[in-house]
Amino acid sequence: MKAFARFQPGVPMKLYFNPLSPNCRRATIVAAHLGLPIELKPIDFTKGEHKAPEFLAVNPNGMIPTLVDGDFSLWESRAILQYLAAKKPEANLLGHNDKEWADIARWLFWDASHLARHTGTVVFENMVKRILNMGPPDEAAIAAAMEQLKRFYGVLDAALKGKKYLVANRLTVADLALAATFTYSDVLKLPVKDYPNVAAWLARISALDCWEKTEPKLPAGAI
Repeated sequence: MKAFARFQPGVPMKLYFNPLSPNCRRATIVAAHLGLPIELKPIDFTKGEHKAPEFLAVNPNGMIPTLVDGDFSLWESRAILQYLAAKKPEANLLGHNDKEWADIARWLFWDASHLARHTGTVVFENMVKRILNMGPPDEAAIAAAMEQLKRFYGVLDAALKGKKYLVANRLTVADLALAATFTYSDVLKLPVKDYPNVAAWLARISALDCWEKTEPKLPAGAI
């Protein structure tokens, strides 16, 4: 881990984000946990700020989160949280050996491909559409996503059996990344309580200061 660039005090990084986004929370929760000062740059999609030339210059995809560290621009939330964690290797969020690194990567990819994908459908249909006045939710899409979520909650529940955390039984970026996916599990009444190991693990993460510091405040009428 010594090969990574360590955090340089007095040189703040910039994070283009939206406080309601679970993807953005993956970055802010790691920064908050490590005490990394970051200049937060809100991007308002309703005003088209993600299409502004100055933003496209740092992320041609026009998406958030995007981290800027000096002359280095980085997008994709899971890449960003790994980069931030590498700034303070002494915090041990990235694993100690090749098996742990691979295990963390496995959960990050799994989250992106399965858990976050189907959770995102439920969040979009039940909440984002309401906030942006995009019409009624697609109940068929919600039902299909919920079936997949139950399947993958079961996978996660089995993996957490007898463990406090996902990898090497200590807190890593895998836990923080997946926990961010559960940001709206309470307000959307997702069936987390049906999976006791998941519920206990999420309660453990929710008790961390970084969770409270990055808790989004929903606008009126969002649910």
